[in-house]
Amino acid sequence: MNFLLCGDRSAPAVLLIHGLGTTAELCYYRVARSLGRKYRVILACLDGHDPRSDAVFESLDLCCEKIERYIGSRFGGSVYALGGFSLGATAVLELVKRGNISAEKLLLDSPCTSDLGLMKIPYTLFYTKGLQAMQIGIKPPNILTDKLFGEGNHAVCELMYKGEDAASAQNACSAAYGYKISRKLKGCSADVQFWCGSREKAPKKAARKLEKYIPAMKVRVFKDLGVGQMLCDHERAYIREMKRFLQA
Repeated sequence: MNFLLCGDRSAPAVLLIHGLGTTAELCYYRVARSLGRKYRVILACLDGHDPRSDAVFESLDLCCEKIERYIGSRFGGSVYALGGFSLGATAVLELVKRGNISAEKLLLDSPCTSDLGLMKIPYTLFYTKGLQAMQIGIKPPNILTDKLFGEGNHAVCELMYKGEDAASAQNACSAAYGYKISRKLKGCSADVQFWCGSREKAPKKAARKLEKYIPAMKVRVFKDLGVGQMLCDHERAYIREMKRFLQA
């Protein structure tokens, strides 16, 4: 797994993990450049989602192991803040559960935290077929993006990494749509914020579940937005809100 870094080496470290079907650069490039003026920003490039690597996304556990080794060897196992979007936010929860690295602040942006059971099959099919269509230059129909990402949220397709292979897509969907929240999160003492758009369905349900384990978690719902829409369409506002959270 590759890691991209920017910012002052002596500044507090902020680790960001991108989401399902995108890359570190597509998801966080401008965010990292802006935060890099005050923080040491680390972007994790998940396996199967990195144009510089042919590694396949095998499991969330394996990705977390690689992140832990890197943060352990380069940053002494501790960062100031840990944040992620979509599957990246799920990885944040998994890292907290595992307890091998520590962070003072956690930002969970639309994490995938619901085991969909049998519904995992159609959701995986929607995702993989949409990816295949985009790989040959066909834009997914609006009715599909409305269903998956929130009504009117079509810009999120701009985050999609068209180089993801079939095996990585299948395994990543399995990790995202089959995740189960662990009771070990009850020991979390970090400052936690949960972000989602008002047009999202699954993340709002996930927030209610997570509050049972992290009661001090602050939930922020952004009006009239779908999955990743604030990051795509309102990036300046996204960066501003992230800075406020980090500085609080």
